Amino acid sequence: MRWFKRPVEAHPAGADPGLVPEPLQVTFNKGILGSKLAGLRAAINEATGVESLETFIEALRSKHEVFAAITQKGEAIDGTDLRTLGGLVFSARRKLPGLLAEREGEVLEGVRTLVLSTGPIDARLEDLAALAGPDKKIRRGLWDLGAECLHFQDPDRVPLATRWVWDTATTTGALREFIRANDTLREIPIGDSVAAIEGARQWFFEALAEEGFYRDLPFVTDLLWAQAYSDYARSLSMNLGLIDAQFGARQDPLELMVKMLGIDSPKGRLKEGSLQDDGPKGGGADARDETLH
Repeated sequence: MRWFKRPVEAHPAGADPGLVPEPLQVTFNKGILGSKLAGLRAAINEATGVESLETFIEALRSKHEVFAAITQKGEAIDGTDLRTLGGLVFSARRKLPGLLAEREGEVLEGVRTLVLSTGPIDARLEDLAALAGPDKKIRRGLWDLGAECLHFQDPDRVPLATRWVWDTATTTGALREFIRANDTLREIPIGDSVAAIEGARQWFFEALAEEGFYRDLPFVTDLLWAQAYSDYARSLSMNLGLIDAQFGARQDPLELMVKMLGIDSPKGRLKEGSLQDDGPKGGGADARDETLH
């Protein structure tokens, strides 16, 4: 499905008034964006039980409704709510079950503080991630949980700042995949702040408008980023000989994308989330965990 262009005033406002987008210091490629869109459309056309891109837009709208309703509860957010949120965040499902079993109260208080605070977004995310102590995998799971809480609470104003979107520590993520000849670059000057990701997102909003999209731009961008990172992860896994362990024998091109976005269910309806490890056991699972940070 293609949404035809409307005047500029119909586009989402974008950044939160307190979140000033950082100016881009890299050049994203519109040709790559077009190829990723084409790849996404082709995968959707081949998928069973999927009518159009709108299927996934509707799933992300549903996820937004769930997150907005829970985060709006503030201090009343409880353990059941936390498990619902975590069940819709891929890295949280994989990395946080043990932490919640031991320290649910701490994480619950951290999430309440995250969504209630009016302080800088980066500091709020750092505070939540700091609950992991020295454990880097748990830290990434907490960061992604917090990033998705803030994004899906208000997707028009806060970008999806998960580590698979961009991670300066490894200079990997979906954003890298839109830079031509990125494999030849030793450094990529994208900052690790949420404002830097918002600066990048504004470029995607403008580029998508040129492609004829005028509404649901935050969700279309999420899908495009997930498609790009899924392509990268699949390519890396094939090179390592892990494709069967990571994606199953069917090698469904949409499988990883929808898992990363937490909408892995048919026809755009969100699956009942549960905070448990849903990855395959053994070496393949560990390898995928590393591929997806």
